[in-house]
Amino acid sequence: MGDMKAKFAKIVGSIIVLLGLGSICIVSVRAQKTGRDSSPSIVTTNWVGYLVAGRTDMSDRITSNPSPTVIRQVEIGLRSDGVVIWREMTKAK
Repeated sequence: MGDMKAKFAKIVGSIIVLLGLGSICIVSVRAQKTGRDSSPSIVTTNWVGYLVAGRTDMSDRITSNPSPTVIRQVEIGLRSDGVVIWREMTKAK
């Protein structure tokens, strides 16, 4: 009889602990600040290089696979928020 009460107490105790932890997680997630409410942050871009694409090399036909070719008309950049972006190369360069 005492063994059954101990098992029941363990099960009920674990359920209570799990419910408590779950409610803490839910409250903490809902309490986080959303991005829309905060002031807009300044996003900067680091232009790191050019687009590289595979093209068939017609000068030497060693392999039938495309070889990497730099396309200098398209610049690749990494924004401060982690998004990769691209643009046409500017004429000033």
